[in-house]
Amino acid sequence: MKRFFGQIEGKMARVDGEEFQHLKTVLRLKIDDEIIVLDGSENEYECRIVDIKKDAALCEVKEVKKCRALPQKNIVLFQALTKREKLELITQKAVELGVKKMIPFSSDYCVAKDAIGKKDRLEKIVRGACKQCECSVPMEIGDTLKFNQMLKEASKLDIVLFANERAGENFDFSKLKNFPNIGIIVGPEGGFTEKEKEEIVRSGAESITLGKRILRSETASIVLMGLVSIESGN
Repeated sequence: MKRFFGQIEGKMARVDGEEFQHLKTVLRLKIDDEIIVLDGSENEYECRIVDIKKDAALCEVKEVKKCRALPQKNIVLFQALTKREKLELITQKAVELGVKKMIPFSSDYCVAKDAIGKKDRLEKIVRGACKQCECSVPMEIGDTLKFNQMLKEASKLDIVLFANERAGENFDFSKLKNFPNIGIIVGPEGGFTEKEKEEIVRSGAESITLGKRILRSETASIVLMGLVSIESGN
């Protein structure tokens, strides 16, 4: 069944806005077709379309189930600002890999200096990725932080992994099963300055290697998110 974000009111669901346009115009669904409606909670609602109005589809809720694809860990990605298309790719893959929150931040070598105007676009990508990977709760996109603010926020977590492209150490990812709150720090296209690297390590983050080859920012993010999600039991 196709999935749509909407509103749940008792035994009825309402799908409107862009989701309704996709339902009606693109997929051409009709009365009596069955869909799954998501409201951002841990539940997914199996519904039957009972009425299609000018601006919304009204659905009868037939069954409520808890989503099976919910993340089991609180994984937070601290992603240095990258160019738009790269940040969008990272966002999509973060949702698929079970990251609960992504926090963009600025650093000295960032090509993109802020994410102003990008958050709405990223949240749209999050909803699309949620439907694709069958997760009912959208990943949160945090406000863009300055470098020092990012370190302060990351220090609140149980363990933080820092992808250090030249000086990182091998890390036993199986240890992550013991930590419910896990942070990931990945730098921009140009990497971190030596001073920034020192500050990240001083903050308590684990400086780890992802191999001998230098990875692009988006590649490092996807690889590290995948390792953390799988090895932690997420």
